[in-house]
Amino acid sequence: MQFKITQGINNCTVIRYTADKNTDLTKIIKIFKHFPKNKKQTLILSDLSLIDDIKRTGNEKMRFIIVKNDRKKNQNININFYADTDELIKNIDVKGNGGDSKFFNNENILITDNLELKPVIERLELKSRPSNFEINLDSLAYNINYFRSKLKPATKMLCMTKANSYGTGNYEIACLMQITGVDYLGVAATDEGVILRKSGIKLPIIVLTPEIDNLELMIRNSLEPEIHNFRSLKSFDEVCKKMNKYDYPVHIKINTGMNRQGFAAERTDELIDTISKLKHLKVCSIFTHLATADNYALEQLKRFDKISAKLKSALPYEVMRHALNSVGIEMFPDYQFDMVRLGIGMYGISDFACNKTKITGKLTSQITQIEKIPAGETVGYGREGLIGEEAKIIGVVPIGYADGLNRRLGKGKTYFTVNNKKAPVIGNICMDLCMIDLTGIDAKESDRVEIFGNSPTAIEVAKTLETISYEVFTSVAERVKRIYTISENLL
Repeated sequence: MQFKITQGINNCTVIRYTADKNTDLTKIIKIFKHFPKNKKQTLILSDLSLIDDIKRTGNEKMRFIIVKNDRKKNQNININFYADTDELIKNIDVKGNGGDSKFFNNENILITDNLELKPVIERLELKSRPSNFEINLDSLAYNINYFRSKLKPATKMLCMTKANSYGTGNYEIACLMQITGVDYLGVAATDEGVILRKSGIKLPIIVLTPEIDNLELMIRNSLEPEIHNFRSLKSFDEVCKKMNKYDYPVHIKINTGMNRQGFAAERTDELIDTISKLKHLKVCSIFTHLATADNYALEQLKRFDKISAKLKSALPYEVMRHALNSVGIEMFPDYQFDMVRLGIGMYGISDFACNKTKITGKLTSQITQIEKIPAGETVGYGREGLIGEEAKIIGVVPIGYADGLNRRLGKGKTYFTVNNKKAPVIGNICMDLCMIDLTGIDAKESDRVEIFGNSPTAIEVAKTLETISYEVFTSVAERVKRIYTISENLL
């Protein structure tokens, strides 16, 4: 069984699942344990036969809603009955003083995904545009475990959730990582870490580019800063002193050749002396950032081994060391140190390991209109889409550069997959729409199209744009609906 998870109205999360006569509700509701505990748990059903299962859940705090014409009263458990979907939808649609219905508010809503409840699902889901970024959490777990198989038993794993988990989502991805037993999460900014803490994520979180102005906020949310210069080191110690914190964990970054951030090698003695005088910090780890995936990276690793060993030996407690990223895990297994940092590899779009991992994210939309355009006509802004000497069948897809579809992919630079056929983009990509050539393809309006995922892959799209797959993933706009799928195997 698979669950599909989307963002809902009024800070709700909508969890869809398909039920049959053999459905065991007591197993299905286990999905709730992977969602924030500060939200109400709600179950919406259209099958009265599951009432006995509801009794067996033993969960008196859960909110139960049953939509069925044949009402069946039950005095032993709090169930709200509605005669049909229209009656329930009236409660969802009613407007309060604030303009929105609060019938569902700040809830994790588990709902049967069937035709009867489809209108309810449509009311509950926040985003209705037909373009979706589909994230397969089972594939993500598979990829994490693939890289874990490359590690020594004692090596810890830090997984990156910065930049909205490379565009795929915040809490949903972090929660999956918590389920799979990773040791640390990595975010770029304090705000990203705060969002995870408010959602109930308990794992240690490193903030990789901490802001001096947000140090108190970081401490209040138990976030651990990367420290890469003396100013930050002293400032953080002062804030910890002010807040009466001792031995607060920090992570020292060493510059070994990336030349972006980090303490220089020639200042190692000064760094040791400074740390020894600070009373409120404790170095949790020492790390560096690799600039390449070739022999230069190997030089960096050797340099880091020497510098970090000296710093580690000067400290009166145990300190972790880490340097390897996704590619490094594959290429330099002798330099795992105490922990590795897994990033783009777990999303299945690493050039190095893409044939060993699974695609995690797929951007899709649908055809909203199909027209036959006569010979000699043009399509789109600037008349850049030339029809030529023979008429063409053109499909309109409601996704554009405001959704993260780079405008440079227009005029045939990429294709979408429609019913297993390649449909080239024709003309310029618009802000909210684009057009594809469906000539020779058996397609109809409402058919789904794959913009990237399996065909073309994000790597292929990135090569067309002369960029990297990271940019393709992180460019998918917030207004595109994220749909997460997870199987009961991960519950």
